Amino acid sequence: MKKIPILLPALCTVFAAVQAYAAPLYVEKVDLPVQSTMSEINSNLHAAGYKIVLKLNILKLVRAQQKTLKIPDFDAVHFTDVRALVFCNPYDFSKLLNTYWPSAAACPLNLTVFGRGQSSYIVYGERIAYAGNSAANKKVTTSVDQGVIKALQQIPMSRVLHKIPDWVAPAT
Repeated sequence: MKKIPILLPALCTVFAAVQAYAAPLYVEKVDLPVQSTMSEINSNLHAAGYKIVLKLNILKLVRAQQKTLKIPDFDAVHFTDVRALVFCNPYDFSKLLNTYWPSAAACPLNLTVFGRGQSSYIVYGERIAYAGNSAANKKVTTSVDQGVIKALQQIPMSRVLHKIPDWVAPAT
């Protein structure tokens, strides 16, 4: 049981990295700190029919294991908070399952919220990459992505980023 706290952040990081490479990224900036942004995300996803499955404070979990994991230059760009959210819409899951069952791996969905001061950055890996060659499944995964993005765009003081900020780690 003691290995779970160490493995969980690593697994979440690997899962997020795989998601990032598997699909295009939707990035939104919110002019609110992470705690307020998370509250807005939870409310908007719930209103759109999504169920929250898991909430993780990734920065806190990894920072607590930093010495054990021996991560060099951990968080060199100085985020104040990094949270992950795993969620699912049971109807979308059913549609994915019934259209092309392997694509149901796209659900549960996940997003990560990165905080710097009074700003938050929401990153969602779009699920169109799970569509395969099925036109019907592309329609479903596109619908899934549109639903999530629509819920995120309802957050006050948010806007889509078309360019990711270039943050450079400070010289050591």
